[in-house]
Amino acid sequence: MFIPRAIDVQLADIKARIFSKTWLDEPDADGGFPTNGDRFAAQELNKRQDTNGFTRKGFLCQALAAGWHYKSPQQLKILGDVIGRRRIQVLHGTVDNMITVPHAEVLAKELTGEGQEVKKTIFEGRGHVLFWEEEEEFRKLIVALIDKTSTQ
Repeated sequence: MFIPRAIDVQLADIKARIFSKTWLDEPDADGGFPTNGDRFAAQELNKRQDTNGFTRKGFLCQALAAGWHYKSPQQLKILGDVIGRRRIQVLHGTVDNMITVPHAEVLAKELTGEGQEVKKTIFEGRGHVLFWEEEEEFRKLIVALIDKTSTQ
């Protein structure tokens, strides 16, 4: 990630880490590119040309946050208590190469309070970016969560 490599190698690595191969190879849902993987590559290249929005400092800060982010079981319990467990969902893909499924299991377990479970949904064969790979199902889950939590 931090060692300079050719852009095609970087893009292939990023795609493999955050998306399922199945989704990458599917035809582009919007029709502008041959595949979803091609669309992502174009968007990533466009993002990197934005020197104001995609800075080295921002990239490094994001990498540090992702690599060293930790919440203790006590902190997660407080989070569940303060936010309310019925307002929390843990969504995860089984082929996520950034964060493994056991992490999602631990997160859901630690957020769950006595008699109050956090909703957990595991997407079989999907990667890290569920809102792209399972756009419709992701939208339905979010709308249902908003509906459920806004009525009480």
